[in-house]
Amino acid sequence: MESESESETETAPADKESLDADELVEENFRQAGITEYEKIDLEDYESQAGIDLSEYVSYRFYYDSDGLKIEGYFSAPKDLLDGKKTSCLIYNHGGNQDYGALENIETCFYAYQLHTICIASNYRGCGNSEGKDLFGGADVDDVIRLLDLCEQFSYIDKDAINMMGISRGGMMTYEVLRRDERVHKAVVVSGLSDCFMSYEERSDMQTIFDSLVGGSPEEMPEEYEKRSATYWADEINTPLLIIHATGDEKVSVAQADKLTEALEQAGKTYEYITFDGNSHGEIRLEDGEKIKAFLEGQEQEEDSEKNNVK
Repeated sequence: MESESESETETAPADKESLDADELVEENFRQAGITEYEKIDLEDYESQAGIDLSEYVSYRFYYDSDGLKIEGYFSAPKDLLDGKKTSCLIYNHGGNQDYGALENIETCFYAYQLHTICIASNYRGCGNSEGKDLFGGADVDDVIRLLDLCEQFSYIDKDAINMMGISRGGMMTYEVLRRDERVHKAVVVSGLSDCFMSYEERSDMQTIFDSLVGGSPEEMPEEYEKRSATYWADEINTPLLIIHATGDEKVSVAQADKLTEALEQAGKTYEYITFDGNSHGEIRLEDGEKIKAFLEGQEQEEDSEKNNVK
């Protein structure tokens, strides 16, 4: 693992275009104040997936958020690290605490599937990150901090930072969009958008809500509303692509319906895709193609501001 003392002995390269992909990523880490990082060996994943990842780089790193040491992941196609600025994707994972925590391959999966730089966080209390999981509380700061880092990386266009969240990661995404307008476009798959509804729909999640949020909806309505985009959809100004299975048993499609109705009433720009099935967090082949086109700006021209596709 790289340390600050080791990096001090290196001579700073004069021309970033002369650096190879690994050197460029590591130099940018150091310049952004990231001193702990390690390269991920992708050979094992190549054999598992049956794909060639030789033209990709992946790293695990640690960064500071509110004084806590937070675990992050970074992956990129090497051809996007050629000295020019490009878009990137911040990915917000689902789950809570260690359930659903990121491992070595998720960011590389999206870097490969969507051909983009992908960066992600194990929010506080998840994986190897310090702190307590607050399920959409102050841990949203850990994602916003990634926006700060992306703006410092020389190869990322700060005006083209996108975001995607799945399940609980959808809740995190909505909260970021409410607080920070630096996100260019956002995608939410099977996203949690109403914690009051989730508390009623999932008896198996009630103890988790009670523990991580700090009480029940009756006891802490303001905290549940803060985590529920259906109550403040008018404050989201980022173009959205929302994808949800009609039979999702973990986060009901009724939540997505309620949110898109609120977005519609507020005149927001969004696209809503539903499909038959009971999957949760699944990105079908056609969804992946749609997500890629949406993020790359290939979606329909804005002669109509909103599309509701079911």
